[in-house]
Amino acid sequence: MSDHDSAIPAHAATAQARAPRAGDVVRAEGLGKTYAEGGLRTPVFDGLNLAIDAGETVAILGASGAGKSTLLHLLGGLDTPSAGEVYVDGQQMSALTDAARGRLRNRALGFVYQFHHLLPEFTALENVMLPVMLGGASTTEAESRSRELLQSVGLGHRLAHKPGELSGGERQRAAVARALVNRPACVLGDEPTGNLDEKTAATVFETMLELNRAHRTSLVLVTHDRRLARRLDRVLELHEGKLREVAPDAV
Repeated sequence: MSDHDSAIPAHAATAQARAPRAGDVVRAEGLGKTYAEGGLRTPVFDGLNLAIDAGETVAILGASGAGKSTLLHLLGGLDTPSAGEVYVDGQQMSALTDAARGRLRNRALGFVYQFHHLLPEFTALENVMLPVMLGGASTTEAESRSRELLQSVGLGHRLAHKPGELSGGERQRAAVARALVNRPACVLGDEPTGNLDEKTAATVFETMLELNRAHRTSLVLVTHDRRLARRLDRVLELHEGKLREVAPDAV
């Protein structure tokens, strides 16, 4: 089934809300998003439910424009839902001030995008240190944790290199290290291997899975790569505003 195929497999099941449990790191209940411009209202989805367990890996598939990135931004508190609630690490995002949401994102969530978004004027080490220091840690602690994580993703020899001096795969691995340096409960990835060649994409993907296993950090990936999606615990497809679970062997 291609990303632009409008048919949903007969065996796909609509994701249903379940009772909250202690293992939930991210949960959406009755989530809706509608964009309004002038007199035009464009609904993206409505009544969407999703729960992510601790240590779970989840792929989200769907055609371009289906709302996958919008969903990820809502889960990460980067956008505000039109309806419903998002809970991160047990905290209701809408009940927090902007500052409190920012602190929660820094502590409990990590983000990896298709483009690395590393700051060009800083070295790989300094880029990874930034989230730790923003969380209030000392420079010494930030450097120690960042060095260790960069070494674990194979960049121990690139600590002093700036993004412009790194290959595409190295920049993405540095971005993965930055997402994980605060030991978040969940990492949200928006096409994190989309700009990479097949071999480099596989290397970055393996790095993310290894760190998921090592730190028991949940992983939610928006991707068009169905081969990668099949390797995660759960595969969900966003289609016509509905989130449906698809058996991995049918992806």
